[in-house]
Amino acid sequence: MEGARWLAPLLIMSGTGQLGALYHVAFFDTDVRWELPTRSNRFLRWLSKDRQQSADSRSTVPPMPDNELIETKQQVTDAREELSALDAERSELLAERRRLQQVLGERAGRRTMPRSRVEKTTGVPSFVAGARLFQRIHRRAEDPLAGLDGAGTIFSDPERTAQFARSHGVPSRVSSAPAPGSPTIVVHAFHGTVGLVEIRQDDLVRHLDNMQQDLGDIRAASNHSQEIPLIAAVAELCKWSATLSQHIPRPYVQVLWHEGVEGPVLSRIDVDPDRIPVLVPEWDLRLGQLFDSAHARMLLQPYRAGALDNRVPGGTFIPEESS
Repeated sequence: MEGARWLAPLLIMSGTGQLGALYHVAFFDTDVRWELPTRSNRFLRWLSKDRQQSADSRSTVPPMPDNELIETKQQVTDAREELSALDAERSELLAERRRLQQVLGERAGRRTMPRSRVEKTTGVPSFVAGARLFQRIHRRAEDPLAGLDGAGTIFSDPERTAQFARSHGVPSRVSSAPAPGSPTIVVHAFHGTVGLVEIRQDDLVRHLDNMQQDLGDIRAASNHSQEIPLIAAVAELCKWSATLSQHIPRPYVQVLWHEGVEGPVLSRIDVDPDRIPVLVPEWDLRLGQLFDSAHARMLLQPYRAGALDNRVPGGTFIPEESS
């Protein structure tokens, strides 16, 4: 064949296992032509297709069903939109904070107010944010342990705590030493309202709502267990805790109890707790709403007495007074 270049002989095994004839590959300028009998051509095509399918099955991932692919794409789109919305909200909050810094700075005779003097908030209630904010406020007092209202001094003294409890009709003695292995009941109270009951035993914890219903695992940092037995007097402890918290000038306190030989014993009233439970978003929001409501109720009495009236003529607030 003119124009052909013989490359190499090809030895082929026939389909019956016998040695087939010797064939050649003819290579032309534009294509490759196998000069084989029809049966050998079919065998080679089958062999090539089988090997290709095996290679594909090893190197490729099975295709995702159409409905799953559509759902995944939608989730990616939603996540991108949410991130975009959060970025926009952050920019708006940043601009508002800078504006407030300038406004408050002008009132104080400055170019701008320091960033630390301007609190930022998204307007969404948050239990952890509210509790930590009040802690920062009270810890700026001359005696950080006492706080601005002196409540820390009163409730750090077991005898004064017992007098406070008796004066409000709570028939319980005060002892901060529970028996080893005895569970501790922590009532999270919001100025007269119980929002959460926590039962601790060793390194385990169980959470109840104000109706003593089990809430399940709502706190990622704790070891939840439903095996912790409920205490018969939980309802009564909630009632006493609500009464005590209603007469404390803090929107949130922890009232701790344990079981004694003759009944429930008041361990202590913690007005500045170190352990603020970080809960799932749903419960952080619920308790955040209780915190805001408790703060408003706490200010109602001084408001009616005129204690919250402006002290500066013209109603102008002087930032230096809060230094």
